[in-house]
Amino acid sequence: MKTKDRDINSFIVIIDSFIDLANLNIQEKEIIKKELRTYITVRFNKNKWVHPEITKFCTDWYREFYRLVEGIDPYKDLKEKSNDKAKEIVGLLKLKNFKTCLAAGILGNQIDYGACLIGNYDLEKMEKDFENIENCQIHIDDTSILQEKISKAKKVLFLADNNGEIIFDRLLLKKIGNIVCKENIYIFGKETPMLNDVTVADLKELGFDKYGHIVSTGSNCLGLHYEDVSDECKKHLKEADLIIAKGQAYLEFFTEYNFSNVINILMVKYPIINPAFGILPSGYNVIMSSERYAQFGKNYFDS
Repeated sequence: MKTKDRDINSFIVIIDSFIDLANLNIQEKEIIKKELRTYITVRFNKNKWVHPEITKFCTDWYREFYRLVEGIDPYKDLKEKSNDKAKEIVGLLKLKNFKTCLAAGILGNQIDYGACLIGNYDLEKMEKDFENIENCQIHIDDTSILQEKISKAKKVLFLADNNGEIIFDRLLLKKIGNIVCKENIYIFGKETPMLNDVTVADLKELGFDKYGHIVSTGSNCLGLHYEDVSDECKKHLKEADLIIAKGQAYLEFFTEYNFSNVINILMVKYPIINPAFGILPSGYNVIMSSERYAQFGKNYFDS
């Protein structure tokens, strides 16, 4: 997806949310907020220094946040609380089939603190969100394609998204593990913090080595930009039969490329625009094969 297709306010509104979480005094916070607002406004007004791909632009933008707070992880406590609350809820679920496991992962995808223009997720409403999981509507539903690809896959990559959400992803990983040998499942997390996204350290602490190999992307970038990620990550991408990618950023990233072996699973926060499917509106629940959009993308390995 292209940066120009997103409302500039979505980039501005996260400033307050991020900086207010940092352990800084009031004066420092106001100085940093002012600098960041100037930074983003000048870029857009001059139409310069704005990368055309939204995940690459957002990566550079959020890295400015971390630079200005000197590497503090403002989301650390919130990530832990999200995982603790999700553990409570997942124990209450009665999952009848594969589709319900996917629904749990989609509902968990709401636990996203980067979509501030929509509103930060309220952990206290998590139980209510999962009450009617059996009736979760999937607006684009390629579940059958996912099941077929799992049945044939020799190597599966699982690209994790947010803390909290990852607890519900265990359900899908267990299902996959019943079909694909654990030795052939690779679970990817970011190398260093980016908002409330799952890092390799988070995956290890949560015991995800029970479901497959834990692998770092080698970066904290949104998506898997060729110039950012490690050679190991690129090797796995090239060898995979199936890539399961959780969350909006991965869909925005993969629509730029011609991978035909990706299944995107997410709840749309901000509208996503692509010539393959037009506009996916906010609130859409999506299980989408990249076969729908791959013809519009470029070759990743020619980057």
